[in-house]
Amino acid sequence: MANEQQHEYWNGEAGARWAAEDATMAKLLDPIARDLLAHVQPEPGSHTIDIGCGGGSQSVLLAEHIGAGGSVLGVDISAPMLEIARGRGQPEDAAALTFLQADAATWAFDAASFDLLFSRFGVMFFDDPIAAFSNMRRALKADARLGFCCWQAMRDNQWTLLPVQAALRHVPAPESPDPHAPGPFAFADPQWLESILAASGFGDIAIAPHSVEMTFGSGNGLRETVTELMMVGPVARLLAEQSPEVKARVVDDAAEALAPFLRDGKLALGGAVWLVTAAAAEPGR
Repeated sequence: MANEQQHEYWNGEAGARWAAEDATMAKLLDPIARDLLAHVQPEPGSHTIDIGCGGGSQSVLLAEHIGAGGSVLGVDISAPMLEIARGRGQPEDAAALTFLQADAATWAFDAASFDLLFSRFGVMFFDDPIAAFSNMRRALKADARLGFCCWQAMRDNQWTLLPVQAALRHVPAPESPDPHAPGPFAFADPQWLESILAASGFGDIAIAPHSVEMTFGSGNGLRETVTELMMVGPVARLLAEQSPEVKARVVDDAAEALAPFLRDGKLALGGAVWLVTAAAAEPGR
């Protein structure tokens, strides 16, 4: 099965954990979703696919932006995440919103049927990204566009680098992965990303750097906020099978490292993404 590890991850314990943390992630990533929408500027009434829609918070924003007469199809492989998405309901005066459990890399979308391929951090997890983007491109009309965001390198993202550094003082470091392997930072290299999109039949490719502030917590105190931060991102994978004692030591170290970033009871950490746009150079083929 293509993307077998991703199927297992997002439909197992990890998928359930992400679903449980969806409200936190939706709040955290809402500013980025809005920045992406402003950058892409979807046309009113357009028909759009939201790839890797997860819990669907950005799908709702997209549907509201497009408005009545359009449609948004949210696609994800995770049943736990889609359960959250489907519970959001249909927003008023918005594009028709539906959700599909499928692997966008291989799903047989209706050819030449969509105006926009959109994603907020949902396209970095394909085993074969060229095959995946080629498959998705075939769903696009002749004048269709691609618009998504993805993370720059971990070293440029304080919000994940500092917790991971704290964790690695207490847990074994994983084997050095292929930097282009499926994962949140698979598209950190913009030249690699551009080559994938070009080989997949996209043209007019633009990859723009965008800095963001990642804000965690709700004024509950440093340790509580750091504990919340440890539930998301790559550090969550590092700690998933660790004992409560190890997790507590990691939180202690991370709290010490992150204390200078606490403002009004919230952690404000730097983040860096790419805002990516392209045109379907070979639509429907």
